[in-house]
Amino acid sequence: MTTPPRTDAIQETAAGGHPAPAARRGIPKLAPEAWAAAALLFTLVVMLTAQVVLRFVFNIGVSWLEEVIRFVFVWSVYASFLVAAEDDRHIRVALHLSWLPQRWQTVMLTLADLVWIAFNLTVVWFGAVYAQSLFEFPYISQTTGINMVWVFLVVPMGFLLLSVRVARFMAKRWRGEATLRDSRLDS
Repeated sequence: MTTPPRTDAIQETAAGGHPAPAARRGIPKLAPEAWAAAALLFTLVVMLTAQVVLRFVFNIGVSWLEEVIRFVFVWSVYASFLVAAEDDRHIRVALHLSWLPQRWQTVMLTLADLVWIAFNLTVVWFGAVYAQSLFEFPYISQTTGINMVWVFLVVPMGFLLLSVRVARFMAKRWRGEATLRDSRLDS
């Protein structure tokens, strides 16, 4: 009885005997937003753990750490919704769309996405106006002493990048590279 050849991703090599690209070796190819979200969530967990240990084990409260944790949490939420938008994994009611032919699904999803982009661009506009006012009239954080514009800038930046992601996925859908799917069924 012969054993099948080994197909471990780590053992694969590209032409010429060189190691395979990172994506084939088991390191996932992720968008920059996914790496940013992962780094922010990791930082959040480390800071929260440090805060709990310092407070309950050593009886030391670090006030600036609590504030920075809130800032990192806000940024991680915005980075995470960009990750969801990359593959059209945002929550949407789509049961009624599954009853339509493929062409009409694409039309209806495009209309919904255009409304979504219009909303996003409205948030970008007013977020940028608010950020500009924070540059002119700084709102300084109590414990860290930083201008809160650096925290609030995530709103217009996040919604602008979200609009780009949605538009890119819309184009992908029209090229036939993506269809309506139930993300609960994805593995």
